[in-house]
Formats: sequence, C-alpha cells, structure tokens
Amino acid sequence: MPKMPSPLTRLSASLPFSRLFRQLEEEMETVIRVLQPGPLGIIEHKFSAEEVREAKGAVDGAVANWRRRNAIQEKTGRGIDVS
Repeated sequence: MPKMPSPLTRLSASLPFSRLFRQLEEEMETVIRVLQPGPLGIIEHKFSAEEVREAKGAVDGAVANWRRRNAIQEKTGRGIDVS
C-alpha cells in the first residue's frame, strides 16, 4: 500500500519540532493499519482430543479446588490463606 502524504506531514515539516510530529504520524498510521480488517497471518489452531481432555481436566480440577475452598470458608466463616 503506497504511503500517502497527510496534512500532518506538510505541517510537521514546517515546524521546529517536526520529528515529534513525524513520530506521532507514524504511530497513528500503525494504529490505522492494525485496526483495518483483513488477515493478520493468524493460523487457526485445531486442538487435538488429548489437548481438549487435558484442558478439561485442568478446569475440572480448578473448579473442584474452588468448591472445596469455598465450602471450608463457609463452614469456618473466614477466608483461606492461599499463599
């Protein structure tokens, strides 16, 4: 995509702090490029059955831990130090 001069470019060239304006303009152009729709080169990952099982096991374990700690907290009426 060819770089088109913007009004900021002409303004920044005439001011003594033009380097700051050039940097600001480049950052704005970067934001605009990033926000434009289109492929970003992201490759879709298909999880294997084993990866799904491992993730489900980790989530199930975390939920079980949370429930156990919550039950203890409700019985004792105070929090548990998790450090």
